[in-house]
Amino acid sequence: MKNFKKIICSFIVISTLILVFTLSSFFRGTENSEAAIISVKTLTWNLVDSGKNLDWGGNSAYLSSFTSGVSTWNAYKPGVIRKDTLSTIEDVTISDYTEVSNTAGVASPSGTIRFNTHIMKNLDPTQKLNVATHELGHVLGLAHNVATDVMYEYVSNNVNLSINDKASYDAAYSKY
Repeated sequence: MKNFKKIICSFIVISTLILVFTLSSFFRGTENSEAAIISVKTLTWNLVDSGKNLDWGGNSAYLSSFTSGVSTWNAYKPGVIRKDTLSTIEDVTISDYTEVSNTAGVASPSGTIRFNTHIMKNLDPTQKLNVATHELGHVLGLAHNVATDVMYEYVSNNVNLSINDKASYDAAYSKY
């Protein structure tokens, strides 16, 4: 009878451990699945032309940040954003302005990306790249998204396209 009780107790302990391990694995999997939910957010407008190109011109004190932002988007979808030439029509013009406000940059459906020197001059190079890449996202048709994205509504250190940025770009691109 003593051995029978030991066997039953061992069985209960082992069964409990298996159950706990299985449940903890299940809940870890659930958390990972929830984190993988993609947030696609697009605007009702974009500046991409009928040839699926965005040709830019103009000048800015932040041109190097801007061209790095162009490279970031073009690394995902090559050749969409191009420097304007004599044989293309400029879709967006970049420029600077100065305004005492909290806005670092503005993209508009009228065909402009403008950088606020009042804010931009105080940002580090990573933040400047974030602003330039973010504003390019708007003219590509992307809306604001979550804190881990380039398209987050505030200046951040996000300079690499997130899953959300890419999924939103894919959705916008399908409408061009």
